[in-house]
Parts: sequence; structure tokens; C-alpha cells
Amino acid sequence: MRNRRGSAVSIICVLLALSGCGVHPDGVRTTIPAAMAGIQSSLAQAGVVSVSHADAWTPQQDARFTRNVQAIQCAQHTPDPVVGTIAGDVTMQLSGTFTQGGQFSVGATPAAPTVAFGGNATRMRGQTLGVSVSYAPLSAMPDIEMGRQMGYETALLGQNDAIRHAESTRLLAGRDALAAKVRGLVTGWRAGACAASAPEAAFVGGRRGG
Repeated sequence: MRNRRGSAVSIICVLLALSGCGVHPDGVRTTIPAAMAGIQSSLAQAGVVSVSHADAWTPQQDARFTRNVQAIQCAQHTPDPVVGTIAGDVTMQLSGTFTQGGQFSVGATPAAPTVAFGGNATRMRGQTLGVSVSYAPLSAMPDIEMGRQMGYETALLGQNDAIRHAESTRLLAGRDALAAKVRGLVTGWRAGACAASAPEAAFVGGRRGG
């Protein structure tokens, strides 16, 4: 009899362990680092082109901007096309819930123990992205980008005269450099050069040092 009870206890323990495995959700869970890495990877795959701090562009950045503008000009058949620009921060919201429930019952006869168990598990996860996109003529891009940066730097622009002057000078330098670049592309556009244009990509602004 003692051996039968011992066997029953062992069976119960094994079945409970199996039920726990069955109820516990499997699969890869959404984590903040994974979600952030996914967004960064998506932006990289989209080939976004920066429009920030044009006065400090490298030759590679300048060439990439030029190729993208020329592709959009050719796609719209105009020197001053309407372009879309990511005009603010890309925001992300993660949400998830997990509920688990289960029950079991034990019955024993002199011949053999019986065990019944049941369980259920529900898991929900979600990811929401928010992207602010501005559409305007290419010629308006310098003013739009400067306005976006001013929104970030309100605190600096509210400091003493020296800081405010330095930051305003920097913003205007970036705006003027981008405006000069855009003017050259608008006035220099020729429909005959469209055959060599690369596929167009999205434009995006960034903070200093980003």
C-alpha cells in the first residue's frame, strides 16, 4: 500500500510539472530593447536621409541627399516636388498582458491512482508606433527643419543673451546651408538626367549629435 501511495505521489508531481509547462506561454516575448532595435532596423532598411545640420555634412551625406532629391524630382517630374519628412520624434508604446489558470483533481483506487488536470493561458502583446510626417514643397524644407529644431531647443533659446545668440547662429547656419543646397537642386534640375536617378527614400531630421 505504501508503494502505491508513493507511486501516486510521483505521478501527481510529474503531471503537475507537465501541466505547468503546458500552461506557461512559449515564444519570444516583446522586450523594450528588441522593439527599439526593430525600429532602428526598419529606419535603416528604409534608407532614410538626414536633413539636419547641413552646414556640417560630410561629402557622403551631401551626395546621398542629392541622389534622393533627384529621384523625387524625377518621380514627380518637377524641380520643386512635394516631399515627406519625419518632422518629430518616433514614439513607441508597448503593452502586454498575461493570465494563467488551471485546476486538477486526484482520485485513487486500490488498483491505480487517477489524476486529471486542466489549464489555460492567455497572452497578449502589442506595439504601437507614432510618426509625425510633414509634407511640403522641397523649397520649404529648410524652414520646416529649422522650426523642428527650434521646438527641441526651446530651453536653450530661453537662456541668457550669449547662449541664445550662439544657438540662433547655429540654427540659421544649418538652415542657410540646407536652403542653398535645395536652391541648387531646384534650379539645376534637368529632366534628361532622370534615367540615372536612384530609388527615393524618406527624409528625417535629427538632433545635434544624433
